[in-house]
Amino acid sequence: MSLFVQMHENGFSIADIRRLQQCYYTACSMFNGRYRKTGRPFMCHCVGVASSVAQFSSDPDMVLAGLFHAAYDAGQFPDGRYGKTSKEHRAWLFGKIGSKAEAIAARYLDFDFETGAPERLLSEGFHDDDRDLLFIALAHEVDDLADGGLALAPKYGDSIASRVTSCTELARQIGQHDLAECLAAHGRRHEDLAWMHQLQPDRLRGFRIVAGLRAHIRLRRAAARGKDVRIF
Repeated sequence: MSLFVQMHENGFSIADIRRLQQCYYTACSMFNGRYRKTGRPFMCHCVGVASSVAQFSSDPDMVLAGLFHAAYDAGQFPDGRYGKTSKEHRAWLFGKIGSKAEAIAARYLDFDFETGAPERLLSEGFHDDDRDLLFIALAHEVDDLADGGLALAPKYGDSIASRVTSCTELARQIGQHDLAECLAAHGRRHEDLAWMHQLQPDRLRGFRIVAGLRAHIRLRRAAARGKDVRIF
C-alpha cells in the first residue's frame, strides 16, 4: 500500500514498516465497518493521518499513534465495547502497538482540538508536554483538508480560514515548518471546494455497517476449513 512506499522513500527501516503492517491489521479490526460523515471508510482516515505524520516525522511510534489516534474514541475492542481507556483496553492495545504509541493514543482522547481550539491554543499557549498531541492533531487536520472532507461535511462552520491560519502558526511554533506550508496550501485549496457543499447529505453523521448473519456464518465456516480469514 502507498503508506509503506511513502515510509520507505522517507527513510523508515523495513523493520519499522513491518511493525506498522502488523499493527494495521489490528486497526482494521478495531474500525471495521465504520464510516465518517463524508461516507469515507474510517480506516482510510486512520491511514491518512498516519501518512501525514510519516511525511513530517521520522518516529515510527508517532506514525503508529497517528494510525490509532481514534482508538479510544471510535475503536471497537475484543470485548465488543467501543473506546474508553479502561485498564483492560489499555493493556490490550499496549500489547499490540507498544507503550509509547499507546500512551500517546490514550492522551489524545482528552486533547481538545474541536471548534475554536486552535485559535485558543495560539492565543493562550499550549503545554510543552502536549507538543506530540498537537503534532498528531495538525496531521489529522491535513488529512481532513486533503480529501475535501471539511468541504463535504463541515465541522467548523462554512469558513475555516481562522482555523487554518491558527493551525499553520501552531505548526511553526512546534518547529514543523513544512507541515505549516502544507496546511496553508490545503487551506487555500479548501476555498475552491465550496461547490462540494451542494453534495452534503440531509443528515451529517458517521455510521457503521455491521456484517449480516449469513456473511458471518460463511466466514466462520471458511475459518473452520483452515482458510486465512480474520473474524473480530
